[in-house]
Amino acid sequence: MASTRAAALALYRSLLRTGREFTDYNVREYVKRRAREGFIANRALSASDAIERCMADGAAQLEVARRQAAVYALYGKFSRPSAMEVT
Repeated sequence: MASTRAAALALYRSLLRTGREFTDYNVREYVKRRAREGFIANRALSASDAIERCMADGAAQLEVARRQAAVYALYGKFSRPSAMEVT
């Protein structure tokens, strides 16, 4: 169980780190919120097959987020800043 917990925490940290790579505030917050809500919703899982499915789904979501962060890094610099980013 400890290795599952460590793997889940590592996945959560990776999702949050990947979310920080987005230049758009709204997308950054969406990724952070989606990761938090997903982990809170599945916090009480006890069956190992359900945990494995959720971890696999989380890993797939992480890969999607990484690809999208790369695309945003290439093409996302031309958008206007949001009201939350203007200082």
